[in-house]
Amino acid sequence: MLTYQYTNISETILGYIPLHWHVEMQFVVVKKGIIEIRINGNKIPVSKGEGFFINSGIIHEIYAITPDATFICWNVGITLFDKHIQNKYILPLIQEGSTPYVLLDPLHEKHIIIIEGILRSFYVFKEQGKGFELVISSQYLLCLKELFNEVNLHSSNNIPIYDQRVKKILKYIHNNYHFQISLEQLAEIAYLSKSETIRLFKKHVGKTPFNYILTYRLERSIDLLIGTESTITEISNECGFSSVSYFIEKFKNSYDTTPKKFRKEKKVKGQVP
Repeated sequence: MLTYQYTNISETILGYIPLHWHVEMQFVVVKKGIIEIRINGNKIPVSKGEGFFINSGIIHEIYAITPDATFICWNVGITLFDKHIQNKYILPLIQEGSTPYVLLDPLHEKHIIIIEGILRSFYVFKEQGKGFELVISSQYLLCLKELFNEVNLHSSNNIPIYDQRVKKILKYIHNNYHFQISLEQLAEIAYLSKSETIRLFKKHVGKTPFNYILTYRLERSIDLLIGTESTITEISNECGFSSVSYFIEKFKNSYDTTPKKFRKEKKVKGQVP
């Protein structure tokens, strides 16, 4: 029985998805410019026409390398089909452990099929014509079939790519970034000392918890600068900064412009609704 859980297919123009993970599998195709995927300690540039598959539960981050970067992101629920399909094909894919991601090369015959399936699913989902769910479901199965050429389903590697304690810390940060967050709170979540919490987080994420929190708050502020008419003070408060002056200082250090100028430039370019 079909449960319609390929929850969303979206087009990201700003070109940034913060460090996160999905229960769903994720397919991405770059439509314009260049993005960078940061995953498993690697920084991988992905250009127009290329793409990648991210397995379920894998922590990753996407950055824009060029200011015009645009990409299609398709999150596909793992319980999309009946138990036979799920147990024989989907669960082995997400449980085998040795394939956190697959880069999709447009010059590779099998990868072309997956890339075209992602793009077609996006346009069909966008139009939502009669029977669009059937078209997307068929494209998903086609992508899944071709993906199996890249995966060793008999791998004995069942070691998680990321420590579950790191995922708990990230979830807490994402849910509470607008409040004050202390190292003591994060250490308590991870059941570790403060020094071990920093070491573990830096090992998996590549930066300290507080550097990550700052980056996450700044990225959330960009969403509000572009997508709302909230004042700079309101945005500073909403994103958890201790003061407006501190927010402006850190924003300028990271983006070489002030929040006000950034918003004005985006309005000129027509990126604010």
